[in-house]
Amino acid sequence: MRTKSVKQMYLDFILPSSSTKVVAAYRAKYASINEVLLANPSVLDLVHADFCRWLSSSDKGRESLYTSEEVLRALVVMFVEGDSYRDAVVRIENSEFLRGFVGLGFFKPMMDFSFAAKAFAALSAQTWQTVNGALAQYARGNAWITGEKLRLDTTAYESNIHYPTDSSLLWDSFRVLARALRRVQQELPGLGLNHRYHDKKVKRLAFYIARNGKSTSKATQRRVRRTYGILIERVRWIAKVSNDVRQRLCGAFLDAPELGHYTPIVERIIDQAQRRVFDGEVVPAGEKVYSLFEEHTELLIRGKAGKPVEFGHKVLIAQTGEKFISHYRVMPVREEDKDLLDETIQNHRDLFGGAPSTLATDKGFYESVKQLADLEQEIETVSICKKGRRTEAEEEREHTDAFQDGQRFRAGVEGTISVLKRAFKLNRCLFKGYKNFAASVGCAVFCHNLVLLAQH
Repeated sequence: MRTKSVKQMYLDFILPSSSTKVVAAYRAKYASINEVLLANPSVLDLVHADFCRWLSSSDKGRESLYTSEEVLRALVVMFVEGDSYRDAVVRIENSEFLRGFVGLGFFKPMMDFSFAAKAFAALSAQTWQTVNGALAQYARGNAWITGEKLRLDTTAYESNIHYPTDSSLLWDSFRVLARALRRVQQELPGLGLNHRYHDKKVKRLAFYIARNGKSTSKATQRRVRRTYGILIERVRWIAKVSNDVRQRLCGAFLDAPELGHYTPIVERIIDQAQRRVFDGEVVPAGEKVYSLFEEHTELLIRGKAGKPVEFGHKVLIAQTGEKFISHYRVMPVREEDKDLLDETIQNHRDLFGGAPSTLATDKGFYESVKQLADLEQEIETVSICKKGRRTEAEEEREHTDAFQDGQRFRAGVEGTISVLKRAFKLNRCLFKGYKNFAASVGCAVFCHNLVLLAQH
């Protein structure tokens, strides 16, 4: 049975006050976060429901060692401080103040980092959406945020993958399947699997392609092509062995989840390499696999100087005039900015009861002149630059004081995105799988809004 929370006295109330300004400000921030969390019991209810559903519990009714509130607060510290699981555990364990904030007291041991990882994985992206909605309603109810202004922008949240090339993906495929098959051979010697995999030979093939793939020598390019053929055949062979082993295990009523997960992805990697290298086909970006381990990853062409291509997913961020993130969305499949505008405005209506007076975005959200005309019927200032040539009236519209003020307001969302990336772990996703990828965005937005509301 999982306990939601217990009554406790936080150590902040009995620790001596500090005369150091930065320490006092640090403690005041967490004290304010504590007040916001206590004022929103629905947040704990939502998190507790997921923990009860997915975290392990005793069949005999034994109570859990850590309450849902303690786990949630530990995760909040991890994201507010921008720590990894291990660093967050060390930070909390060695700080009497943070132990008090989490609710561990003097003597209760800190949870292990592996338990913190399981707890975070138990929280779904939908739960974080609901939690953020509840926090937004709380902020609106206290008049800390208003619906007068709305600005939005999109950014790329990168997956934790190496740069994907056909040769590196093929090598990843071979070594992972070889490792899994060796494990099956060791654990189930009765299956009679006696394959030799020659990993070093396959590794040399992949490395030769990586070193010489861009050579201008025709002779070298012919050899690279032959090497690709050998490499693809070796990976195709091990994929066939993997399928055979899976069938034999299925016949013996056994299972190898690792083989079942990776083999279909490996077959897609083989197919795209064959089509590109030997069939001369340009494989569409939407059909490609960019990582064996984070197969959900997309190619994002953002056109930024120094980083024209990114690998991850597109994230929408919408903010009120008070810098509160009132809406966000993680896109499993890339969508155009202009297709996200109606949904965001509708979310704003649902939260504040009407459209904003000022809407500010970059020109990526522009669709047509009709779109601007429709928006201006409801919104006083629509600060969206037009793409392409402008008429004299359109030039005049974009040089009005209200439009220029809107664009200056819009620029502030870039700073928020920078803060999310630098301070709240949204620069590169170190969580595995799309489920945790999307959940980490929700947790980062929640902690960002907590810190913002703590300033009131």
